[in-house]
Amino acid sequence: MSAGWITRFIVTLGALLAFAAPASAHLTPNSEIQLEIGQREVVAEIAIPLTELEYAMGRKLAVTPDGKLGADAAGVTGYITRRLAFASAGKTWLLTPRSTFLVDNAGQYDVHLAYAAAPPAGVSPRKFDLDYRGVIDTVPSHFVLVLVRSDYAGGAISHDPELLGGLRGQATVLKVDRGDGSALKGFAASIGLGMQHIAEGHDHLLFLLALLLPAPVIATGRRWTGYAGVHAAGRSLVRVVTSFTIGHSITLIGGAFFNWKLPAQPVEAMIALSILISAIHAYRPIFPGREGVVAAGFGLIHGLAFATVIGNYGLDPWQKAQSILGFNLGIELVQLLVVVCVMPALMMLARARAYTPVRITGAAFAFIAATAWLVERLFGATNVLATTIDEGLAYAPWLVLALTIAAVAVFLSRRKRLA
Repeated sequence: MSAGWITRFIVTLGALLAFAAPASAHLTPNSEIQLEIGQREVVAEIAIPLTELEYAMGRKLAVTPDGKLGADAAGVTGYITRRLAFASAGKTWLLTPRSTFLVDNAGQYDVHLAYAAAPPAGVSPRKFDLDYRGVIDTVPSHFVLVLVRSDYAGGAISHDPELLGGLRGQATVLKVDRGDGSALKGFAASIGLGMQHIAEGHDHLLFLLALLLPAPVIATGRRWTGYAGVHAAGRSLVRVVTSFTIGHSITLIGGAFFNWKLPAQPVEAMIALSILISAIHAYRPIFPGREGVVAAGFGLIHGLAFATVIGNYGLDPWQKAQSILGFNLGIELVQLLVVVCVMPALMMLARARAYTPVRITGAAFAFIAATAWLVERLFGATNVLATTIDEGLAYAPWLVLALTIAAVAVFLSRRKRLA
């Protein structure tokens, strides 16, 4: 067994053990390099614990009261630039520093540096040697995890970066080969990401369901009364789903391409508020006939939350356009699945008196969930009720199944009485 094989085994094992720890908190004194593989370049973001960097550089770095490096930023950039290189086919890539900043992790600072690495003309950015020596050329115990944050053409678009390997001591070069990429892989991954995001986004789905609850019934004054009929319910359903799609598509595109954004806290709070208002409407009509307008308006808010997902991957403009289309398609597929699963039961129940308690119960649940989420998001503190609701909504498919069985039983019983 060669010494080189042993070294590679130790490096890989160390990477896996270190990756098992929460990366953002840097519980071990490790660095990270996260890569975004684009069509023409690779963007690398390097995160280094400040204390480790200070030890390697042999001096204390000045941190301003507002958490910035200040005058030391240029020195840190120069230090890392001299220890970072991309190469392929014996040719060195053009390396351009983009930013240097600090991130506070529970009182412990990490230094983040972003670089753009462009290969020579005619050379693919999907296969290269990454040579990095920052800190590890001075601190033998230091370890560098290398991960792919996004690779659209390789189908790597997810919330969790993909571990490629690690660098340490004498093993300072990592060979990266992402294979042949294609737009189809990225598009398929975008669809999957959209489906995953909306399926896990209980608040988005609950907003849609709250608007669907009154779709099969008629508003008379300030009360929901009789069955609206298949055609009226269908029109209402189409208006709600289409309007919500248009609304979130506008701000998704604006957020991803034109950097439209609001701070995360008010966006999340407004999403909870949208559910709260829709729940009140499901109990007693407050905007009858205007559900489409309301869905479009609140869809704009939901779209800002969606935009942060696409905006975080550093995609090229054309890839971003494709990913938005795929992401939206994924969202629509899940929305249509929800409608197909839920609406038949609601339509059957709406013909009978049993629908009133079902509608009121659904509206009450949405109201309670929205209130719990709103409090949590306004004050930035988790509460037991919100956590319990989130955990309970993981079993929503079983609830839909039970609702469907009950609806079929009520429908058959009603037909038997009328026969």
